[in-house]
Amino acid sequence: MIAAPLTPGHLAAIATLEAMRFDSPMTLRQLRDLAARPSFVGFVMLPEDDLDADPLAYALCLAGGGGADLVSIATAPDAERRGLATRLLDHVLARLKQDGCEDICLEVAIDNVAALALYHRLGFTEVGRRTGYYRRGGALVDAIVMRRQLRQPVP
Repeated sequence: MIAAPLTPGHLAAIATLEAMRFDSPMTLRQLRDLAARPSFVGFVMLPEDDLDADPLAYALCLAGGGGADLVSIATAPDAERRGLATRLLDHVLARLKQDGCEDICLEVAIDNVAALALYHRLGFTEVGRRTGYYRRGGALVDAIVMRRQLRQPVP
């Protein structure tokens, strides 16, 4: 697997993954609008032997003013538990640091145990909470706001 810059050709597959993975997914139109922003940074994980394949994972960020926000990240269901999200985030964090970002923030559902473990492993710390941030079915789910300094090594 290789981390590669997201291209407009990846957006339809990402919209499909968004719909599979999230209760309130971004639409293709929203993804196109996001990708058109000057502050957009996006990467995908692709098989090294088929760079034209649909992405198996993606990470979408907005960066500027010395900081970044992880807008969305997901892995295809059939590609889970292979370390793709870790490798992708390692790549994204290195690139953001190289581009001058000092920190990155994200929100994650309080009950998303796998994502929380990943973010903690990569050096993110909790800096706040958002009550009722996500809607899942008829229920509201709190979000944990996390942050990672990019200028410091992971503990």
